[in-house]
Amino acid sequence: MKFKKIFGTAMATVLASALLLAGCGGNGGKAEPGSTNPGADSASNAVKKIVELKAYLPGDKPVGFDEVLQAVNDKLKTDNVGASLNINFLPWSDYGNTVAVKMSAGEDFDMYLDAPWLSMNQMIASNSLQALDAMVEERPELKASIPDEMWEYNKFGGKIMGIPLGTTQGSVYGLLIRKDLREKYGLPELKTLDDLEKFFYAVKENEKDIKPFVINGIKADKLPFILSDSANMSQDEVLEIGVNMFAYSTKDKKVVGQWESPMIADAFERVTKYYKDGILSKNIAQEQNAETLFKQGKYAATYYAADGVEGLKYAEMLKDGSDKLEVFVPNGDQAKPYTAFQQWNFLCVPASSKHADLAMDVMNWLSIKENHDLMEYGVQGKDWEPVGDTSYKALSGYSFPGYTLTWRPTLNRTPDTMTADDKKWFDFSADPANFALSPTAGFTFDADKVKTEYAKITPFHDSVFLPLCQGLLSADKGKAMLEDKIMGVGGQKVIDEIQAQIDAVISGK
Repeated sequence: MKFKKIFGTAMATVLASALLLAGCGGNGGKAEPGSTNPGADSASNAVKKIVELKAYLPGDKPVGFDEVLQAVNDKLKTDNVGASLNINFLPWSDYGNTVAVKMSAGEDFDMYLDAPWLSMNQMIASNSLQALDAMVEERPELKASIPDEMWEYNKFGGKIMGIPLGTTQGSVYGLLIRKDLREKYGLPELKTLDDLEKFFYAVKENEKDIKPFVINGIKADKLPFILSDSANMSQDEVLEIGVNMFAYSTKDKKVVGQWESPMIADAFERVTKYYKDGILSKNIAQEQNAETLFKQGKYAATYYAADGVEGLKYAEMLKDGSDKLEVFVPNGDQAKPYTAFQQWNFLCVPASSKHADLAMDVMNWLSIKENHDLMEYGVQGKDWEPVGDTSYKALSGYSFPGYTLTWRPTLNRTPDTMTADDKKWFDFSADPANFALSPTAGFTFDADKVKTEYAKITPFHDSVFLPLCQGLLSADKGKAMLEDKIMGVGGQKVIDEIQAQIDAVISGK
């Protein structure tokens, strides 16, 4: 879920403040869970001097943010945390470079969003970030708001170098389909890929102005994961290891190319068939408007991921009060995908910060539900109102990018516009118990030793692998071409390096 790339992946942690234990000082004091007023009830703690903490986050400042931030700072003062927040939003176009310059210049600020796909690895290598392990242990609300698996498998060199920001624990893929059309044809609820195929062909045969299935061309590399008999199951291969076009065979304990994977061979065959038969658009390679076309009623199915983002794109289709959409997740009744519990966004504390303990106190404070809700959803009664304990109704245009600061799996609320199916699968994806731990958990590929070969391989994702996944290249021809291209530019050397790094991770567990 690389949020900048999909503008829809990613994550922020919630912080909670708590009643300081007697005898503990202000910053870094251990707190008892549940209190929102640290220090105020202790006779030994006077009103604290307020220190302003500076933060940098990417993107545009949300509508109404100044009013919400004032409310946040007012409550921080009331709760005697000893801090106020000065949050600065920087344009995505130069966020990474701007923050890197500020870091190298030693600017005094206290927290910012970073990620492995930004500059986090380089910042760690240059000792520009503070390790947070001890401070997390001392802050119970912060620690409890994020599952243990997220803390454990998002370490760098064995240390917590940033608060992992996320809401889901792994990937669950499927399709969003027109329930009203399925019922029109007298078809039962879709349970299997055979059921899905009957639906596709029923649309093709019976509808003049509606086509079966639309997906943006760039997302077609997910089709092998959706249209396979092994979809959403932890079986003999880990298909997503963080290196495009490669997989890990749990049976043979070997890195393999996805083009030779037995687990998704049937999916490539289906894609070939569906493209040939017109189930997939002949324009799939250039398609960029799948969302709009589906909303306009021109297609009967589109791509779905249980990430809390994809399904919400289509909520407006149900404003008429209808129940015409439903989610199909292959192997849904027995789904248990592999996951590495890896998140893609982290709130980091620069080594130059003079107020790291206080910044973590605020992060702990934000991990209490009422404080989390204030920052993420705005002022209750003005910007939002609760719908039960896990949903909310928006009352204004305020929309905070939670992936930058406040995403916590245990505290997240979903919009009341989310369909029942979407909420079901989003809640499923937020629970670590619904996933199988990948044997490659903890592995993050470092291409430095094979950067020349890896640079030559990377373009084949768009030029060969995507056309194979889109059906433009038939299964047999596309897989043979991909293997030939990759191996012809040093692919085996890259595979060997991936293998060595995965072996090192596994042996070190």
